[in-house]
Amino acid sequence: MTLAANGSVALFAGVDLPGAWVITNQVLTDSGRPFTGPLPAACRNKSWQACQAALGRMHLRQLVVFQPGSRYWDFQWLEAGIFLALALALAGLCFWLIRRRRLA
Repeated sequence: MTLAANGSVALFAGVDLPGAWVITNQVLTDSGRPFTGPLPAACRNKSWQACQAALGRMHLRQLVVFQPGSRYWDFQWLEAGIFLALALALAGLCFWLIRRRRLA
């Protein structure tokens, strides 16, 4: 757990999601706002279980937003389709502009 430049606290250990793409990892208060500190002493010594217990006593929770590893190929195909569509649109635009200039 470390204190970020913007004052929020981030947990970097303990997220055991093999193959997952972790998008955000935040510590939130019971009202849903980012926790800004101070860091519990148990979280400074890198003991995950002690840190989780300290967070629980402070009524804090960890919010991890992730995409599972099973969606990897879905994202790859989606990205490939987007780039292919953009390439075809650009090629069509270039063809139209060149043809228009040759006829003028």
